[in-house]
Amino acid sequence: MNKKAEKFEKMLKDNKIECFQKEEVKDELNSVLFRSFMEIEGLQLPVVVILDDSIYSIFRTLVIGKGVNEKNKNDVVNVVNTLNSTYKSFKYIVSENGEIILDVCVPCTDDNFDPNLIRVMIDVAIKNLNENYRKIVKTVWE
Repeated sequence: MNKKAEKFEKMLKDNKIECFQKEEVKDELNSVLFRSFMEIEGLQLPVVVILDDSIYSIFRTLVIGKGVNEKNKNDVVNVVNTLNSTYKSFKYIVSENGEIILDVCVPCTDDNFDPNLIRVMIDVAIKNLNENYRKIVKTVWE
Protein backbone atom coordinates (compact mmCIF):
# COMPACT_ATOMS: atom_id res chain seq x y z
CA MET A 1 0.00 0.00 0.00
CA ASN A 2 1.29 3.50 -0.80
CA LYS A 3 2.13 6.06 1.91
CA LYS A 4 -0.83 8.35 1.25
CA ALA A 5 -3.24 5.41 1.49
CA GLU A 6 -1.63 4.32 4.77
CA LYS A 7 -2.12 7.83 6.21
CA PHE A 8 -5.71 8.01 4.95
CA GLU A 9 -6.53 4.58 6.38
CA LYS A 10 -5.03 5.59 9.75
CA MET A 11 -7.14 8.78 9.79
CA LEU A 12 -10.26 6.72 9.05
CA LYS A 13 -9.46 4.31 11.90
CA ASP A 14 -8.51 7.09 14.34
CA ASN A 15 -11.81 8.86 13.67
CA LYS A 16 -13.87 5.66 13.59
CA ILE A 17 -14.98 6.33 10.01
CA GLU A 18 -16.13 2.95 8.72
CA CYS A 19 -18.01 3.80 5.52
CA PHE A 20 -15.10 3.25 3.10
CA GLN A 21 -14.16 -0.02 1.42
CA LYS A 22 -10.50 -0.28 0.47
CA GLU A 23 -9.36 -1.78 -2.82
CA GLU A 24 -5.68 -2.12 -3.69
CA VAL A 25 -5.15 -1.93 -7.44
CA LYS A 26 -2.16 -3.71 -8.93
CA ASP A 27 -1.01 -0.95 -11.27
CA GLU A 28 2.15 1.04 -12.00
CA LEU A 29 1.09 3.84 -9.61
CA ASN A 30 0.41 1.53 -6.65
CA SER A 31 -3.17 2.85 -6.50
CA VAL A 32 -5.51 2.32 -3.59
CA LEU A 33 -9.22 3.10 -3.94
CA PHE A 34 -11.42 3.94 -0.98
CA ARG A 35 -15.05 3.54 -2.09
CA SER A 36 -18.16 4.81 -0.37
CA PHE A 37 -21.42 6.71 -0.96
CA MET A 38 -22.64 10.18 -0.08
CA GLU A 39 -26.26 11.11 0.38
CA ILE A 40 -27.44 13.98 -1.80
CA GLU A 41 -31.15 14.81 -2.10
CA GLY A 42 -32.02 11.40 -0.65
CA LEU A 43 -29.89 9.55 -3.21
CA GLN A 44 -26.73 7.55 -2.57
CA LEU A 45 -24.04 8.81 -4.98
CA PRO A 46 -20.96 6.61 -5.35
CA VAL A 47 -17.66 8.19 -4.37
CA VAL A 48 -14.06 7.08 -4.55
CA VAL A 49 -10.87 8.47 -3.06
CA ILE A 50 -7.95 7.56 -5.33
CA LEU A 51 -4.55 7.59 -3.66
CA ASP A 52 -1.40 6.54 -5.48
CA ASP A 53 2.30 7.26 -5.88
CA SER A 54 1.69 10.26 -8.14
CA ILE A 55 1.55 13.83 -6.89
CA TYR A 56 -2.27 13.80 -7.20
CA SER A 57 -4.91 12.68 -4.72
CA ILE A 58 -8.39 12.53 -6.22
CA PHE A 59 -11.86 12.46 -4.76
CA ARG A 60 -14.42 11.50 -7.46
CA THR A 61 -18.22 11.38 -7.38
CA LEU A 62 -20.59 10.06 -10.01
CA VAL A 63 -23.22 12.82 -10.04
CA ILE A 64 -25.39 11.58 -12.92
CA GLY A 65 -24.98 8.26 -14.70
CA LYS A 66 -25.54 8.31 -18.47
CA GLY A 67 -28.02 11.19 -18.49
CA VAL A 68 -26.30 13.48 -20.97
CA ASN A 69 -27.35 13.06 -24.59
CA GLU A 70 -27.34 15.06 -27.82
CA LYS A 71 -30.58 16.82 -26.86
CA ASN A 72 -29.39 18.19 -23.50
CA LYS A 73 -25.61 18.24 -23.97
CA ASN A 74 -25.24 21.96 -24.74
CA ASP A 75 -27.36 22.99 -21.75
CA VAL A 76 -25.52 20.57 -19.45
CA VAL A 77 -22.12 21.79 -20.64
CA ASN A 78 -23.20 25.40 -19.96
CA VAL A 79 -24.23 24.51 -16.40
CA VAL A 80 -21.03 22.52 -15.85
CA ASN A 81 -18.87 25.35 -17.22
CA THR A 82 -20.60 27.85 -14.93
CA LEU A 83 -20.03 25.60 -11.91
CA ASN A 84 -16.40 25.04 -12.91
CA SER A 85 -15.76 28.78 -13.14
CA THR A 86 -17.48 29.38 -9.80
CA TYR A 87 -15.86 26.64 -7.70
CA LYS A 88 -12.09 26.56 -8.12
CA SER A 89 -11.42 23.37 -6.20
CA PHE A 90 -14.04 21.28 -8.05
CA LYS A 91 -14.24 20.23 -11.65
CA TYR A 92 -17.41 18.82 -13.12
CA ILE A 93 -16.81 16.62 -16.16
CA VAL A 94 -19.20 15.36 -18.82
CA SER A 95 -17.82 11.97 -19.85
CA GLU A 96 -17.96 10.53 -23.34
CA ASN A 97 -20.67 8.07 -22.26
CA GLY A 98 -22.96 10.77 -20.84
CA GLU A 99 -22.06 10.74 -17.15
CA ILE A 100 -21.52 13.82 -15.03
CA ILE A 101 -18.59 13.39 -12.66
CA LEU A 102 -17.31 15.69 -9.93
CA ASP A 103 -13.54 15.58 -9.41
CA VAL A 104 -11.59 17.17 -6.60
CA CYS A 105 -7.84 17.00 -7.09
CA VAL A 106 -5.43 17.71 -4.25
CA PRO A 107 -1.77 17.85 -5.32
CA CYS A 108 0.66 16.71 -2.65
CA THR A 109 3.72 14.60 -2.07
CA ASP A 110 3.77 11.55 0.19
CA ASP A 111 5.44 13.58 2.93
CA ASN A 112 3.02 16.51 2.95
CA PHE A 113 -0.19 14.51 2.34
CA ASP A 114 -2.82 15.48 4.91
CA PRO A 115 -5.71 13.00 5.02
CA ASN A 116 -7.79 15.54 6.92
CA LEU A 117 -7.66 17.83 3.90
CA ILE A 118 -9.31 15.06 1.85
CA ARG A 119 -11.92 14.76 4.59
CA VAL A 120 -12.57 18.53 4.46
CA MET A 121 -12.83 18.45 0.67
CA ILE A 122 -15.40 15.64 0.90
CA ASP A 123 -17.46 17.79 3.28
CA VAL A 124 -17.17 20.78 0.94
CA ALA A 125 -18.16 18.58 -2.03
CA ILE A 126 -21.26 17.41 -0.15
CA LYS A 127 -22.18 21.04 0.53
CA ASN A 128 -21.54 21.95 -3.12
CA LEU A 129 -23.68 19.10 -4.42
CA ASN A 130 -26.49 19.87 -1.98
CA GLU A 131 -26.50 23.42 -3.39
CA ASN A 132 -26.26 22.45 -7.08
CA TYR A 133 -27.67 18.94 -7.54
CA ARG A 134 -31.22 20.02 -8.36
CA LYS A 135 -29.97 22.49 -10.97
CA ILE A 136 -27.86 19.79 -12.61
CA VAL A 137 -30.66 17.19 -12.54
CA LYS A 138 -33.18 19.69 -13.88
CA THR A 139 -30.90 20.52 -16.79
CA VAL A 140 -30.34 16.84 -17.60
CA TRP A 141 -33.95 15.68 -17.40
CA GLU A 142 -35.83 18.67 -18.88
